[in-house]
Amino acid sequence: MKADSGFFTLGISSDDFRLPHRRLGLPVILLIRRVLSYAMEKLREEQFNFAKAKEDQVTAALLAVIENRFRQQGTIPGFNQHTYDSVVRQAQVTNYNGTKLGKTPDLCFRLRRDTSQAYDGLSEYDGLFVECKPVDANHPVGSKYCDDGLIRFVCGDYAWAMREGMMLAYARNGRTIQKHLVPAMSDRTAKLSVVEALAPVNIPAATATEGSERIHRSKHRRVFGWPCNKGQACDITVYHLWHDAS
Repeated sequence: MKADSGFFTLGISSDDFRLPHRRLGLPVILLIRRVLSYAMEKLREEQFNFAKAKEDQVTAALLAVIENRFRQQGTIPGFNQHTYDSVVRQAQVTNYNGTKLGKTPDLCFRLRRDTSQAYDGLSEYDGLFVECKPVDANHPVGSKYCDDGLIRFVCGDYAWAMREGMMLAYARNGRTIQKHLVPAMSDRTAKLSVVEALAPVNIPAATATEGSERIHRSKHRRVFGWPCNKGQACDITVYHLWHDAS
């Protein structure tokens, strides 16, 4: 199969879009972080059993709070029905060359672009894609968070048209970014094509909130080529949010 055959069969030509898509920017990242943090806090207040809940149960509960309360009611400034489309869970997307048709990132936040200006990206692939992973004794950070989660942003399964992605950890039993994620990523520098090592975002607005660690980010080189002769994929910055789910 040709690298971009899946896109040509959908009637997409090289003149229809640009790559990469426009950068979301740190204000958007921090807003989504706030949304996720507040949703976790709300679930704690309602005695949600994070310690025993499975990954899909946590993610589904988060979505219910985020979509049905926060976005629809405009509870969090900047996050409402006018600025964001409906948040979706495990929506099927296609990978960078159209060879994998059923990839399912856990959450996707789609920012509503300015309708007064024509948008030259692919709307289906435009958004902040979030991969969620439990981190505990049964879900080691190296094999699950890195090898089954983070790698998907590097290989072009998720967010291949974007410059940013997000990992969300449901951390249990004292697991932290510094003690567990940093060494795991260091052992996988080559596999994950790490360009810039994992480090905290150095701004006041990124300090930790209740039950969550300070946001970190890493940058990764992507070695695949974009469809329709759009060139080599650019590096991707992945933001890491770890929340206490003990």
